[in-house]
Amino acid sequence: MTEPLRVMIVEDEAVILMQIEALLEDAGHHVVGTAMSAGEAVALIPALRPELVLLDLQLKDGSSGLDVAHAIRDHDDVTVVFLTANARTLADHMEGAAAVIAKPFSEKALEGSIAYLEECVHRPPPVLDLPLGLHLAPAYQARLDRMRASV
Repeated sequence: MTEPLRVMIVEDEAVILMQIEALLEDAGHHVVGTAMSAGEAVALIPALRPELVLLDLQLKDGSSGLDVAHAIRDHDDVTVVFLTANARTLADHMEGAAAVIAKPFSEKALEGSIAYLEECVHRPPPVLDLPLGLHLAPAYQARLDRMRASV
């Protein structure tokens, strides 16, 4: 790892949020903030300036991770990754997210996904193989493929 990722976690289940936060920090990344609802996340993102947002689809107070993804989709410097057991509910374009990590996930699967995403953010295109459980959006995959072709 060259430099830690600046990560925001948006998850309404406190135990899952704490597990993800601990795993990221153990891997040397910096969790810049957490949120449990869409409104809270959207309000925090400009000040926290995360590079990566791990985003659950169903959030507190009946809000949706889709609202967060739509609110930040024009921020080219933020990579959005959904964490969900309901990946089939996403449109093929994944609502502007780069990827989806399928729930439930093992610690090893999440670690592999974060390592891959770190390369995507800091040293694209990644040299690591796409880990099991991480599904890239077609547009994001095409972008990585174009980068590989130009190297």
